[in-house]
Amino acid sequence: MSKLQARNEMVINAPISKIWAVITDINVLHKINPGVIKAVIIALSALVAIILFSCKKKKLNENLYEEAKASGLVLYQNKDSILSPAGSSPHGPFKLKFNSTAASQFGSDGKFPVGGAFTNGSLIVKEVYSGGQLSLYAVMKKDDSKFSADGWLWAEYEPDGKTTYSVGEKGKSCTSCHATNPNRDLIKSFDLY
Repeated sequence: MSKLQARNEMVINAPISKIWAVITDINVLHKINPGVIKAVIIALSALVAIILFSCKKKKLNENLYEEAKASGLVLYQNKDSILSPAGSSPHGPFKLKFNSTAASQFGSDGKFPVGGAFTNGSLIVKEVYSGGQLSLYAVMKKDDSKFSADGWLWAEYEPDGKTTYSVGEKGKSCTSCHATNPNRDLIKSFDLY
């Protein structure tokens, strides 16, 4: 193996700190195959992008969890009672809550109008119960960010804040059911209760 091949192998198999040392050493840089340099730069760029994307998802999940457990959410039809799941709902017994942005759009019947679309920032929280104890927050938030699906962020959290279904999943396990009729901007509860 030539010295050049050995250097190229070192760059490919070395930890990032060693790669950076080699890349920044101008005396070595001109001896490395340009294709290897390009591959390393692409790999480092991808790594930085993944880290930034992951951090943004984590922060978004943390903020959404805090919104879901916040006081001041409005109970569906102002009833503090646990509702039984309808049909093949995967969620079990629940209470349904809305932030003021969502609740301000309800009609005189306490429901969201048929054919309407919630405004950005509307939050719907399904508090799921098991054995009379809160076991899960199933959350939808109207948001047109890159993490949304059909205009909504979709997430689930345990009461302690552990994310069980990340916004990064983009509702892929949720939207097929929520899109079935009847629904009001993908919310099923208004036509079931």
